[in-house]
Amino acid sequence: MKNYTDLIKKVLKEESERYMFFSNLEQIRRQCDMLLSMDKDEIEGILQNGHDWAQDHIAEAKNNMDQVFDFLMNETKKDDMEMSMDDKDMVMYENIELIEKKKKNVPTNPSLWQSCLNWAKSRYKVCPSAYCNGAAAKRYKQKGGKWKRK
Repeated sequence: MKNYTDLIKKVLKEESERYMFFSNLEQIRRQCDMLLSMDKDEIEGILQNGHDWAQDHIAEAKNNMDQVFDFLMNETKKDDMEMSMDDKDMVMYENIELIEKKKKNVPTNPSLWQSCLNWAKSRYKVCPSAYCNGAAAKRYKQKGGKWKRK
């Protein structure tokens, strides 16, 4: 009962019309921290046991977060003219980090990847799709394929 009372008080104190935006961000952070603290081998086992959809949902959530993040970063850069030189250097450094993070994974064995992709395309009606690509990636990994950042 105390938790509900605290929650109601917290909501009533919110002055921003966008409190759900920040509340959702905090929940995402909490859930990410919890998932990242779990045993990676156990998670890998669960995902390989026919639950590839979870990986697809995480990828889609990341894409959505990237879009919101990029939008808000661009909107806040409108005030760039008022920034000090140190602040501008920091923004430039952060942008370089973002570019680094946006590097894509590419297969180290392109011919094996293509054969796995063709195999997956023969099994799924809709290609490209998350399920088709996920099946191809799983088969590629099972056959010893590896990925590198490019």
